[in-house]
Amino acid sequence: MNYFDVKDKVVIITGASSGIGRGLSEVFAKAGSKVVLVNRSEEKGAIAEKELKEFTPNVISIPADVRDRNSVKEMCKKAVEHFGRIDVLINAAGIIIRKLSTDMTDEDWNNQIDTNLKGCFNCCVEVAPYMMEQRSGKIINIASNAAIRVGIHTPAAYSATKAGILQMSRTMGIEYIRYNINVNVIGPGFFETNMNVDFRTNHKDEYAMVKKQIPQGRAGDVIKDLGGVSIFLASDACSHMVGQMIYVDGGNTVGDGRSDIPEGRMAAS
Repeated sequence: MNYFDVKDKVVIITGASSGIGRGLSEVFAKAGSKVVLVNRSEEKGAIAEKELKEFTPNVISIPADVRDRNSVKEMCKKAVEHFGRIDVLINAAGIIIRKLSTDMTDEDWNNQIDTNLKGCFNCCVEVAPYMMEQRSGKIINIASNAAIRVGIHTPAAYSATKAGILQMSRTMGIEYIRYNINVNVIGPGFFETNMNVDFRTNHKDEYAMVKKQIPQGRAGDVIKDLGGVSIFLASDACSHMVGQMIYVDGGNTVGDGRSDIPEGRMAAS
């Protein structure tokens, strides 16, 4: 038995037209899953659908606004009408507004809370009844190592949403496991995504400092570094994992931002 097989599993991925969501959509398409791409932009979703059909015909884009629970409810209904079930939900939709807390407006705060945290909640609670009826399912929430550590590139509102996702997922994990639904979390560190384009381009000194704080010495690559752990959490291999967060950050969390450990230090032991 291949415990890591996700072939033919119906996988809903939010924020699927760019960044982590787009990368994971490609990972699951290549793995033979049936992929539902969820984006606010119908146009961007259609482009992503066309690109991913290079790997599998079983890809459909369903526009939805994760901030709107009724929109999410309708998306789930359409996904089930098309593919018959929902096996996996990956909540990857998210935004970041890089401002000091004193500069952040109510709109800045609300946009991040509504998209990152409320959006994740809406998708979980609308997908869960389908999985409860099946008595099986996997929910993977994308948080961040900002849930537990502070960095110069992680503003207060963004960090709050990611910490909220972690605690929410732990609670949902306990609620849902009786239905054989595993809820777990991935905590990426700094990744080379479109979300960080402005940071890389207009804050080069800070960007260099962030990369220097990663013990592995590089930013993450979505497909290479998040693909495997996502497949694991979507598969039967994680059937006994409940409410856990896996950090994928090149050692940033355990190293507490240190990259100054001398090479070969352990050789003398």
